[in-house]
Amino acid sequence: MKMSSIFRRFTSGVGRRSLFRRQKFSRRAFGACAGLATAFGASWVLRSAEAKQEQAEGLYLQPNDEQNLRIFSGNGNPVLANEVAMLLGCQLGRATISKFADGEVKIRFYDSVRGKHVYIIQPTSFPPNDNLMELLLMISTLRRASAETITAILPYYGYSRQLATVDKEGGKVSLAAADVAIMLKTVGVDQVISVDLHKNQIEGFFDHEIIVDNLDVTRSVVPYLVRLGLKDPVFVPIGRVKKTKYLRDSLAREGIESDMGFVFYSGKAGFENVNEETHPDENDSSQIQSHRTEFVGDVKDKDVLIHTDLIDTGSRVTSAANHIKRLGARRIFALSTHGLLTGNSIEAIQESALDEVVLFNTIPLRANSPKLRTLSVAPLIAETIKRIDGGKSVVDLK
Repeated sequence: MKMSSIFRRFTSGVGRRSLFRRQKFSRRAFGACAGLATAFGASWVLRSAEAKQEQAEGLYLQPNDEQNLRIFSGNGNPVLANEVAMLLGCQLGRATISKFADGEVKIRFYDSVRGKHVYIIQPTSFPPNDNLMELLLMISTLRRASAETITAILPYYGYSRQLATVDKEGGKVSLAAADVAIMLKTVGVDQVISVDLHKNQIEGFFDHEIIVDNLDVTRSVVPYLVRLGLKDPVFVPIGRVKKTKYLRDSLAREGIESDMGFVFYSGKAGFENVNEETHPDENDSSQIQSHRTEFVGDVKDKDVLIHTDLIDTGSRVTSAANHIKRLGARRIFALSTHGLLTGNSIEAIQESALDEVVLFNTIPLRANSPKLRTLSVAPLIAETIKRIDGGKSVVDLK
C-alpha cells in the first residue's frame, strides 16, 4: 500500500478503524502514538483552503483523551508552538485559520476541548492586527466550546509601547497596551503568560481575576554568555537598568564579574538622562532617527554587551555600538529578547560595529544576517506550562 494511501486512510474514521484491525493496534497503542505527528512537524495552522487540503494528506493521530491539556497555535509563531509541544511530549491541536475574501478571519477547531485546560501560543507581532484578532477569536471560540480554562501565551505582547494617554506635545494618544488587556478579558481568557514585557506596569492593566505571569529570559541567556569567553565585560542598558543589573548578578554567580556603562542620546530622538520613566522608546520607529550619542564608562579593550528588550528599527542599538567602538571596545554584542527588525534594520546591523546580536525566537525572524544569533524560549514556556498544569509555582521563572 502506498504511503499516501495509508495517510488518507488514517485521516478518515472508517479507514482508520479498518487499518487498526488489520494491524492489531490497540487503543492504548494508538494513544501512545499521539506525539508522532509532532515529530513529523505537523502544525495544523492553515491560512487558506488550499493549504488545508494539502495538510489533510498528512498523518494525524487523535490526541490522547487522558491528557488534560490542549495546545493550539495561531499563525503568529507556529514553529515555536510546535517546539513547545514536542518538549511536552504532545502535539498541537488541530485548528484552521482562514480568511474570507474581504479579509475577515475565521477560526475552526477539530479537537474536543470540553473540560480541558487549553493553552494558545500566539505572539501579537507583525502583522499585529491579524495576529491579535486571531488570538481573540480563538479564545472566544474555545470559551464557547466549554474549555475548562484558557491560557493565552504571548511570547511578544504587541501594542506594549503605547503606555501613556498624553504624548510629549500634550496631545491625547491611545493607551493600546491597556486596551489589549481589556479585549483579552472580554473574550474570556483566564490567564496570560508573556515573555519580557516592555514595561511591568502592563500587568496592572489586567483585572484581578486574570492571572498574569511575565517570564524572564535572563537564566536562558546566561549559559550562552558564559560560552562567549567574555573579557572584562561591560553592560550598557538601554531603557532597562534594573533588568541589566539582574543579568550582571546572574553572570557574577557564574564567576564572571562585569562593569556597567551608560549611553546618552541628544537631539529630537534623544533624552536627557537614563531615568527609566523618562527614557523614550528605543524602538519607536515614528521618532526621527538622527541623534547624537554620548557614553559614560570605560570600554577600552573590553567586551561590551548592549542590553534592551526589543529591537525595531535598530537605530539606537547600532548608533551606540558605533560610538562605543570608536572608544576602543574589543567586541560588541547586543542582547534583546524580541527582534522586530523592521525596515532596513538588518542592513543597519550588518553595517554597524556590532559583532553579534543575540535574540530569542519569540517572534519569527523576517530576515536573516550572519550577525544574528537566535536562542529558543521554548524550554522556558514548556516548563511554565508543565508547572501550571501540575499546580506548581512559576515564581522562580519570572
